[in-house]
Amino acid sequence: MIKKNSGQSLIEVVVALGIFALSMTAAFQVFFGGQKLVVDSQNSELAINYAQQGADAVKAIRDRNWPELTSGEHVLVFNGFDWMFASSGLSEAIGDFARTISIYDVTDNIKIATTTVTWSDGAVTKTIDLVEELTNWEDPLQSSCKTDPLTGDWTNPQVVSSIDLGAGNSGTDVVVDLPYVYMSGVAASASKPDIFIYDVSNPAVPVLIGSLDIGSGGINTIVKNGNYIYGASPNDTKELVVIDVSSPTAPTLTGYLSLSGSSDALSVEIFGSTVMVGRTSSATYEINFINVSNPASPSVFSEVTTGGNIFDAVATTDRLFVLSKDSDEDIFIYDITNPSNPVFVNTHDIEGTTEDLSLYLHYKGGKRNLMVGNEENELVMLGATTTTQMYVRDRLNVGGEVNDIVCATGDLAFLSTTNTGKEFLVVNVANPDAMTEYASLNFPQVGTGIDYADNMVFMSVRSNDALRIITAGQ
Repeated sequence: MIKKNSGQSLIEVVVALGIFALSMTAAFQVFFGGQKLVVDSQNSELAINYAQQGADAVKAIRDRNWPELTSGEHVLVFNGFDWMFASSGLSEAIGDFARTISIYDVTDNIKIATTTVTWSDGAVTKTIDLVEELTNWEDPLQSSCKTDPLTGDWTNPQVVSSIDLGAGNSGTDVVVDLPYVYMSGVAASASKPDIFIYDVSNPAVPVLIGSLDIGSGGINTIVKNGNYIYGASPNDTKELVVIDVSSPTAPTLTGYLSLSGSSDALSVEIFGSTVMVGRTSSATYEINFINVSNPASPSVFSEVTTGGNIFDAVATTDRLFVLSKDSDEDIFIYDITNPSNPVFVNTHDIEGTTEDLSLYLHYKGGKRNLMVGNEENELVMLGATTTTQMYVRDRLNVGGEVNDIVCATGDLAFLSTTNTGKEFLVVNVANPDAMTEYASLNFPQVGTGIDYADNMVFMSVRSNDALRIITAGQ
């Protein structure tokens, strides 16, 4: 019996030691695995901090001396007082991390700066990129607004001339590329023209030189890019129309596209060889991205559901802002660094507004803003330099729905509204945090579209007396 009990005790000891060894192995794995997770998290946090520091340093260089932001790859150095770029080298070592600054020229006054931080996690190399659009805010002409200078007395605007399209026609939008004005319209009859081209070499006497009928429905809004006009149409078989205007006296329908269903197309924007067409909320997909690299044969390559009418959109060098008439998400934001592959970034809800109609980009003091017009009779100035931290800077009640917006360098914005006494409205936006009404004009019908060039505003009106040319008083 003693030998038997001793044997059992020995076995118990061996088993206990085995269990202990297994437990310690698991404990070591948990401990060291946890340590690795902690280190990975710490490294990621450090990398983000180094990337943000680099982005802030580039902005400091921008603020100090814009010409220092030369195209190419750079290494940052701090001379004790200021950040600057080193005269040589492609990568800056910060402990176990490497940081590189890449500058890409978009225009003389707009650049894309990418701060890249890399580090090694064993056999894996990890990377963080921070991308910023930088503007030369010190340049008095740098703006998303039209750069033709304002002159004269805009507190006293004057109508230079107006154009009658004839009974049954109504103006919907207008685009200016002097000496020509391109206007879209809808008509009571499918046989009436939907695009009108005017020579305004003499603004007091506009001359109709070309027109085009696309069929039923007409055209709701247009954009011009090169020799082509792109139009969003209610036509069930031609929601997108592409019109060749290389010969303004003989515009031709080069291509068109029928989108699924019968929902109207309300908005259009172009960036690169991609067109965004926005439709009513009854559509299966309200946002449609369309390849127009061959204008004669446009084709859909991506579609998005939003749940709201898409009344307007505006593109920058790297972002597309799409305005949705939706109570939950007012703006859908896409990364269009690669124009042929828009990538969804995030959405933004404008507090207190539910029905948004018009959108325009506005830069001021190196900050990106969006001017938003809505059905609540407001012009809203939205801070949008960082798309994840957008905020309302100011609201101005203009007494009517804001159907379209354009601004001119010199701090004036021109609005096309439904205000029965102020269909044309001028707003001073010199201080984006305190906009003020500046001047107005009364027209018989509501304003629909608006554009600016050469100290003149061109406004379409929902009437057969459809185009108004306006300038400053003397």
